Order: sequence, then structure tokens, then C-alpha cells
Amino acid sequence: MNDLNHTNGHRASPGLDDFSDEELAAAAGAGDPEAFDVLIGRTAPLLLRFVRRMIDDPQVAEDVAQETMIAVWRALPDFEFRSAVRTWVLGIAHRKVIDHYRRRRELPTENEQFADLESAQPLPSEAAERAELVEALRTELTHLPPVPRAVWWLREVEGLSLGEIESVLKISNGSVRGHLQRSRTFLTTRLAPWKPGSSGMPSPEERIGEPEAQRQSRERRTRT
Repeated sequence: MNDLNHTNGHRASPGLDDFSDEELAAAAGAGDPEAFDVLIGRTAPLLLRFVRRMIDDPQVAEDVAQETMIAVWRALPDFEFRSAVRTWVLGIAHRKVIDHYRRRRELPTENEQFADLESAQPLPSEAAERAELVEALRTELTHLPPVPRAVWWLREVEGLSLGEIESVLKISNGSVRGHLQRSRTFLTTRLAPWKPGSSGMPSPEERIGEPEAQRQSRERRTRT
């Protein structure tokens, strides 16, 4: 079986790259390893990003992602196509993350780091400000509990629908909406100094609880 970062050295059958995720899943479920390789190539980046958001240790996250892919391979013959393939895979990943913490008999902490959130190269004139915004967002995300973090990430970064997030995390639609609204409100408030047109000077109320590193970064920005 493939790992998450390499192919196994042989090319997929002609046309497999044109298959939909559902067609690949059906072929892989029928025992086609080449179809599974192509499916891994499509879903592994999404899978690994999600697991890394929930588990701080990169090597452990890699191991859990590998466990997820093994579980996906074994479960494919029973996949009933009631959800999108990526939603189903993320649901398995979420359960593997839970299993990991149960084995360790601990809950995810609120200090788990997120990977770099930049999705495009900023213009040179925007680079410094963009870097500070990204760092501020990463910092504020660590202040969110794990479930709101997962909801926000899956919706705002990965672009999943509310129904897909409900399926992945096994929580109600109302809970998804509540977590998303609270996380958006929290981040909007905390990142207000970086809003376009802002003076960069938060109010005294906004400064309450401001991390020291973030305060120093803000002060450097206002002096330039």
C-alpha cells in the first residue's frame, strides 16, 4: 500500500485520473489497488492537513494519517456512498484522532498548532503585514477549543458544507452552526486590529488578555 507522500512506482491504468472520487472508491472497493493509489493522491493532502490541526506532534499526525488510510482501504468494500468520499474519509480520520487521545487517556489541548495558513504568495509590499496577520490568526486559533477549531477550519479553509462538517464530526447541524458562529465572532474580534483601514491600535478592552508576543508585534507595526 502507498504511504502519504510517495507513489509505489507504477502508473495508474489509463483513464483513472479522469475518474470521479466516487468511481475511484467503487473501483478500489472492488479490489483495484491502482484506483486506491489515485484516490490517496487526491485525499491525502486534505487528510493530513486535518490531522495536523488536531495533533501537535508531526510524526504522530503522520502515523494517525497512515492508520486512517489503512482503515479507509479496509472499509471501502462497505462504503455505501451516502456522503461524499472526502467527507467519509475525514470522518474516519476524526475517529482515529479520538482513538489516539483515548489511548493516551488525555484530551486535545488548546495549544495545538495549526500549519501555515498562507494559501498564496503575497505581493512584496504586503508580505510583512500578511505575515503578521497569519501569525496572529495562528495564535488566536490556539485559543479556541478543539471542536470549534475543527469546525472553523473545515468550513473556512477546506470549504466543507455545514452538512459535511456535521457528518465528519458527528455533531448536530445546530452545534455546527453554533460553533462556527462563535469561532467567527471570536476571531473577528481578536483580529480587529488587522482589519483594512484599522489604525492597528486596539481599544483597552481588546488589549485585555493580549499575548505579550502579539502586543510587541503590534507596537512594532505602529512605530513604522
